Amino acid sequence: MVKHMTTFSGLELPNPNTTSGSSSAGNPLDIATTQLSQIMSRLPGIMWTTDRNLVITRISGAGLKLLNRTPQEYIGRNLAEIVDSQQLSAIAVSEHQKALAGKVGHYEIAVDQRQLEVTVQSLLDEQGQTIGCVALAVDITNQKEAERALAYISDRMILLNRVISLASSTLNVNKVLEVACQELAQTFGVPQVAAALFDDNQIEGRIVAEYLAPGCISAMGMTFPLRGNPLNEDLIQFKNPIAITDVMTNPLTVQVRSIMQERKTASILIVPLTVRGEVIGSIGIDSPIAREFTQDEIELAAAVALSVSQALDNGMLHQQLESHSERLAQLVEKRTAELQRVNERMTAILNGSSDAIVFTHNDGTIRNTNEAFDRLFGYAPDEAFSSPIEILAEPPFDQALIEALRAAVQTGEPQRLTIIARRRDNTTFDADVALSSVPETHQVSGGTVCSLRDITQFKEVERLKDRFVSTVSHELRTPITGILLGANSLHQHYPRLSDTQRLEIIRRILDQSASLAELIEGILSLSRFDLQKHRTEAVRVDMVESVVSIVEEFRLTLQNRRLTLEFTKPTTPAYVRGSRLDFLRIWRNLIDNAIKYTPEGKVLVVLNTIDTTSVSDDLKPHDLPAGYYVVGQVSDSGRGIPANDMTHLFTRFYRGNASQSNIPGSGLGLSLVKEIVTFYKGSITVRSEAGIGTTFTFWLPADTADVTDTEEQPI
Repeated sequence: MVKHMTTFSGLELPNPNTTSGSSSAGNPLDIATTQLSQIMSRLPGIMWTTDRNLVITRISGAGLKLLNRTPQEYIGRNLAEIVDSQQLSAIAVSEHQKALAGKVGHYEIAVDQRQLEVTVQSLLDEQGQTIGCVALAVDITNQKEAERALAYISDRMILLNRVISLASSTLNVNKVLEVACQELAQTFGVPQVAAALFDDNQIEGRIVAEYLAPGCISAMGMTFPLRGNPLNEDLIQFKNPIAITDVMTNPLTVQVRSIMQERKTASILIVPLTVRGEVIGSIGIDSPIAREFTQDEIELAAAVALSVSQALDNGMLHQQLESHSERLAQLVEKRTAELQRVNERMTAILNGSSDAIVFTHNDGTIRNTNEAFDRLFGYAPDEAFSSPIEILAEPPFDQALIEALRAAVQTGEPQRLTIIARRRDNTTFDADVALSSVPETHQVSGGTVCSLRDITQFKEVERLKDRFVSTVSHELRTPITGILLGANSLHQHYPRLSDTQRLEIIRRILDQSASLAELIEGILSLSRFDLQKHRTEAVRVDMVESVVSIVEEFRLTLQNRRLTLEFTKPTTPAYVRGSRLDFLRIWRNLIDNAIKYTPEGKVLVVLNTIDTTSVSDDLKPHDLPAGYYVVGQVSDSGRGIPANDMTHLFTRFYRGNASQSNIPGSGLGLSLVKEIVTFYKGSITVRSEAGIGTTFTFWLPADTADVTDTEEQPI
């Protein structure tokens, strides 16, 4: 492939007809290449010269050693004989011939899995006559890999951003699934992706959305059994993605092979759609050719499924809310009819509703309330009687509530709105409000029935999601911008930069790439933990084995630093129950932090088992129930943590003064540790002193089955 880049200056060689000393003897091309030999041997790439027949006359450069090649393999051979690919050979010859014609040639070539970028220019004597070519090949393998990695991360973030943006902007379940299918099909390069939803009893699934390339057979509306189907039973039971390379031989696809054959599916990746711990559907990515889905692809599909699942949850909650509101409106109308007949029964009827219901005059004065209202708003029975209804709303929603009540009275049509409601003690919450007018009769005076429902949790979910997306977008922008600026500097100014400057730019790109990778890994770890929290299975985990495996991971890091790590094992067994991956995450993050913030010295890891009923209160967290615990402790002799950072230490993305240092980090590790420890009903504490070091101590309930000799060991 011919690629444009900035050229280097041409080379002018001595005139071969000049007879001035020894420099004129011999072939002028040999003279020229001899003069270049010392320069070429120190080049980081490869430089060669050819005569006009494109026979290589000299080749040198440090790049030859990287390829395990010698100059003798090339000197005296024609360029066309060296290049393996016929197409690349034609390009190389063409670009060298272009150089012989006085133009600059460019092309790229692969040698032993290394990518080289070649620039070719004519070789001139002192009279300006072209006597051959000179070419410089630069190794751009790392640059290409970085470009591919950056493109993959960019595509992944774009895909997730599209799905998350749609999920946050609509409650239409089918629309979210259609867009997810289309984006996944384009990302994975497959012709068909289908989404299915399961019935409430998980007996049958139904295709509700799909993406189809032209010529593919639609499966829209198709139903399939879930029970007796190994593929879907496995998906429902374990709630994990399933990647199958060969659908015709895998035992999980026995019941669906005819469907797979009809759809011309060779390989498939299925990810579950999980809402509140239950699998409610799946997304299937069908490939017509056999392929192995990579771990990155599986995690990407799972991340999309997670975003879609959250949208499905919101949509289902919205549908339930709409359904409840419709039922509530019907209930209000029914209650209104009964009020017209028997006003004395109104209180009993209103108290049958789980929502707060208020009966008002047409001017908005409260006439009656139910028990749910008293509980929700904190009023004593009849305490709110004769008060204006606007006392139930925070400004400016109080005026919106009054206007909705007036509209219900004037038009006779039910009114709906969402407000910030205010309790008697002035605390607030989000509320969904439905108002319906009560016509005046000779038995019942006119007014309105107002139903209020606490939707704080639903609103909080929306706010948390928006805040998380905004924070992640901000945190990702910094390293990506740094990478782009560095890459652009190399691209625009490469010839004018010194080797030192180029290496510095590359170092900054690598640092930013590492920060980006660590940030993404932190986000994925939090996401995986959130998914894993819905699982019910737990195993018995040996914490000693967990610590040993993590210490082994950091062995190479410790060898390269003036730092030692000591591990003190307990004298009694130390078992906990849960996910081994979660406990590994605790040790990995705490030990990694200790190593990062300790330039030299010592990191101490201590593991003990303690019965808190036998130790003093000052040796255990005050909020920890009495019992038998596995206690882990990681101490370092580093710089310590400033006092003003301690209160925010476990907040997501918070790095405090550490963000101003050159120590990499995402601010997610300690928050993940805190969430895991809390999830397993444990506790974590931290002690730190500037210039002395920091100690993290966590307590997890021990699995005491078959454990004897529980002698306590002090921390």
